[in-house]
Amino acid sequence: MLYELKNCRDGSDATYKTTVDIRENNGILTFKFFAEHTEFYCPHHNYNDIHSEGDACEVLIGSDPERKFYYEIEISPENKVMCALMENKGDDENGVPILEINFVDEPFIESKVVRTDDSYEATVSFPKEKILSGDGEIYFNAYRLETDGGEMDKHLFALNPTMKPKFHRPSHFLWLKAFLK
Repeated sequence: MLYELKNCRDGSDATYKTTVDIRENNGILTFKFFAEHTEFYCPHHNYNDIHSEGDACEVLIGSDPERKFYYEIEISPENKVMCALMENKGDDENGVPILEINFVDEPFIESKVVRTDDSYEATVSFPKEKILSGDGEIYFNAYRLETDGGEMDKHLFALNPTMKPKFHRPSHFLWLKAFLK
């Protein structure tokens, strides 16, 4: 089904329309983003670079009942992917998430990007069993970053807004099964 992302900081309508289509077929999860208005800013060009330093779409997904361990999957408008098992150790004294990043060296994600003049469609697909980070139910959230060509004050969009300028807020993860109807 198709869902619209909102402004991550306050829950208002996104500055630039962004949707995500979420599906499962034979154990393969697919997240297909459509991102309108972009400058296609990509400062990094390799697998497991931190693509969220530029324009990107991403999914945080896992099954750890404590929501401390989950996967981060990013895709850039250049069809470059980053995949890491994250350990969320809470927030520092300034409210910034403390994250331990464990990059996944063996890619298990299929990806595709189709670009137009000022938008792109980014798709990531992966076996559901590969993102299990614990023995609980699968939870997730979906996001988009847009830098307007490299501006530091990024536009942040989320399926379930965190009401903060950061995505790594496990309390805002959603149950995947509610979106696979």
